Amino acid sequence: MSSEPLKVKEPDDQLDVIGESCPVPEMMASKKLKKMKPGQVLEVITDHQPAVDVTLPSLCKNMGYPYLVLKDGDVYRFRILKVG
Repeated sequence: MSSEPLKVKEPDDQLDVIGESCPVPEMMASKKLKKMKPGQVLEVITDHQPAVDVTLPSLCKNMGYPYLVLKDGDVYRFRILKVG
């Protein structure tokens, strides 16, 4: 699946976990994704590098969800597309 929808589609929900370290961003994202519908995009805003490099990508790979990382100054916008 193309990551194009993740670039152009406005997120359906946002999760601000700035200042939180692992495993908090991954746990909160997982909880939020369970409540979302397929086709919706969750944007996780974090400043914790290990969450961007390791835990959030791992969560997405385990669930089969495409993701995209956008750097925005000192923070990252980690977009996850929930699929079927």
